[in-house]
Amino acid sequence: MRKTSLFVLIVTLVTGILFSGISLAEEDAGTQRDIYSGYYSQEGNYGELGETSGHSHFIKFYPETRILRLYIPFPYSKTVKPAAINTAFDAAAKQASGSAYIRDKFGVMEKPIVAHLDTFRWVDGQAMYDCSNAAPCKINF
Repeated sequence: MRKTSLFVLIVTLVTGILFSGISLAEEDAGTQRDIYSGYYSQEGNYGELGETSGHSHFIKFYPETRILRLYIPFPYSKTVKPAAINTAFDAAAKQASGSAYIRDKFGVMEKPIVAHLDTFRWVDGQAMYDCSNAAPCKINF
């Protein structure tokens, strides 16, 4: 009787662990797909951070671990419409397939902006990318 109870307990635990892992993997896959729709802006872009750094910072993720960052001069960035930012992202993404810095108006901006194309990687559910610091920058979703 004890052996049967122990066997049932072990099978239940193993089954629970396996199925919870599958659902977590499905959630992670869903999160990774969702990041590709739209772009993200750095907190403080239009305030003190933008004023201090001299630019507003926008990030967009593309499939196959591509990341594109736009640096739009401050205070000009306060006047740029979201549709223009989207168009600039797409135009910059078409200009290079690897890592690159591109300075251009991308057909929609009144002033030149900088686009930085690079790659990111997933580490423990966080998107990590090189941002010229000692440690990589990370984004939690």
